[in-house]
Amino acid sequence: MTYQPEEDLQRRLQQLEAEINSFSSSQSQKIEENSANEGKFNKINSLLERGKIWFQSLSGVKKLVATGVLILLALSVLQTVFKLVTSVISLALLSGLVYLGYKFFVSNSFQRKQ
Repeated sequence: MTYQPEEDLQRRLQQLEAEINSFSSSQSQKIEENSANEGKFNKINSLLERGKIWFQSLSGVKKLVATGVLILLALSVLQTVFKLVTSVISLALLSGLVYLGYKFFVSNSFQRKQ
């Protein structure tokens, strides 16, 4: 059996303590993040429940009007998202064309001058 000096044992013990402390602190951070996410989820869930209760309390005609308004709102949001995506794609194509124009015209004329 090999004899390890007491200093080596103390150093190994300190390393193990540091690993345990880092593990426990990372676990507590994960628990805090999960609880924050659960709080957000609970708020959204309670809003949806209140919306359901409100919708069920409406009469037939009011339900139709509320449904129509919600559909129009959803279509408006969807249209805005599509416009944003279209703008991003157009900007990417335009920047690509500008780069190609620079590469062919400006870069070639600069090489000819040299």
